[in-house]
Amino acid sequence: MDALYIEKIAQELNKEFFKKKIIGYSQKENRFTINAEGKLLHFILSNPNGILIEKGEIEDKSFLKKFRNSYIKSIYTFNKDRLLVFRIVKVTISGRTEMFELVIELTGKTGNVFLIDKNKSILYVMKNIETSVRNTKVGEKYEPPPHDKKEIDEIQFGKITEEGVKKNLYKYVIGISPLNCKEIAYYMKKGLSLHEAYQKFMKLHNNSKEAIIFFDERNRPKFLTTFKYETLNNLKHETFNEKNPFLTAWNIYTKEKYFNKKLSEIKSVIEKQLKRKLQIIEEKLAKIEEPEILHRKAEKFKKTGEILKYYLHTIKPGDKKIFVRDYETDTVIEIDIDPSKTPKENLELLFKKARKLLSRANFTVKEKKTLQNRKYFFEEVKRKIENSENIEELKTLKEELFTENRKRKKSRNKALPIIHTLPSGKKIIIGRNSKENELISLKLSNPWELWFHAKNIPGSHIILKLEKNEIPSEEDIELAASAAAFYSKGKNSGKIEIDFTKVKFLTKPPKTPTGFIAYKNEKTLVVSSEIFENFFKKK
Repeated sequence: MDALYIEKIAQELNKEFFKKKIIGYSQKENRFTINAEGKLLHFILSNPNGILIEKGEIEDKSFLKKFRNSYIKSIYTFNKDRLLVFRIVKVTISGRTEMFELVIELTGKTGNVFLIDKNKSILYVMKNIETSVRNTKVGEKYEPPPHDKKEIDEIQFGKITEEGVKKNLYKYVIGISPLNCKEIAYYMKKGLSLHEAYQKFMKLHNNSKEAIIFFDERNRPKFLTTFKYETLNNLKHETFNEKNPFLTAWNIYTKEKYFNKKLSEIKSVIEKQLKRKLQIIEEKLAKIEEPEILHRKAEKFKKTGEILKYYLHTIKPGDKKIFVRDYETDTVIEIDIDPSKTPKENLELLFKKARKLLSRANFTVKEKKTLQNRKYFFEEVKRKIENSENIEELKTLKEELFTENRKRKKSRNKALPIIHTLPSGKKIIIGRNSKENELISLKLSNPWELWFHAKNIPGSHIILKLEKNEIPSEEDIELAASAAAFYSKGKNSGKIEIDFTKVKFLTKPPKTPTGFIAYKNEKTLVVSSEIFENFFKKK
């Protein structure tokens, strides 16, 4: 944000907050907040800087407790820089008045907040930034950010070109930004001298009573100006000219910029975690032996054992192998013998190996299915995250899926909702508890998918996964409904009523327990849990 826009902001803040009582302060990460009679004034001190104004209360951490209950005497800019200064008056119990200044430095990533007394001594600093060019520590004398810029009339220029003005003027002239320079250079291109172009620019700025937000091709806020810049005519824009237009525009600009930045940050964190989860699953799947190969090996050991049974009497002490005839192929085969074991123990060893391989094959089938379900689930989460524009929803997903419970030292592989593949190839996702019910129903499902739940009976929420505009078959609906019966308290009650509706008709009423979901436009099926139970047994 440039100094000229902040100049307009100071004028509007001065009108809006003059004589307002400061009843609290708050500091959180890169945000500093003033509570002025119930109106919160947030300053975002990351890059880009921003201002948010809203009604509400804050938790006062008391880090500036003794400076509460003071009054704002005036708000102004200083040194034609990106500084907002709140002149504050504090009336003591004895009736004596004390003067302070709260300096908000809106200087990009180096933005900071200082509270100074009448002697310019620093009483508070928000960020302890080490610097060799000025004092920033509590107890030292406050000095504003240094610069060696001057008023344009005080500068002797050499050869002046439009390109030079566009790229370098802000380095020498106080109070203007690179974006301002481009506009001034544009006026020069139309035939004005540098001083004429500068005066025209400043006149348009000083006389303007409207703020402009310019948007990029993705409809995201890109520039915020004090009048309509001709150099930005190719961009879509929105004009603000009602009450406090500059504050209103910056408030909207900040919300969008801050929102998009936070959204990108949390998406990036979750996507990295998802990528790692999926990579681990892929690595495990690649290492899993094929059950068919294990079965063949088991059968080979079993068959060898069956043959050896008939030749046990031929094994002599010290034999390491014997040659016997395969009764199926009528060929001679070689069987290894452990001379340290008895013939019977050698026989048992072969059958034991066969049993172990069969057991491993059965386990592998289950493990592979579990890993494939986990992979499917995380791919669904990935798709949901890519399309989500809700920061709070993303935070909840991150907390639910990736935050480990350190007290219980839970495994990295958290248990996930149950997933079954129906005969049609469609999948159903089943919540195992109230938290998961809410997670799969409200945060991980698409509006067009179907939600099932036993009517008036506690149980799992079931989601039938569908493509957009896909019409599910009656068989899939019946099986999903039967699953809702199977995973409910009415499992053994014969036929029960199951409600189902599209996910878009689900809502979470405020202040209701976790897992409680309201729904409308439902249809009801009367089904038995046996349909799903029979399907489950066949799997």
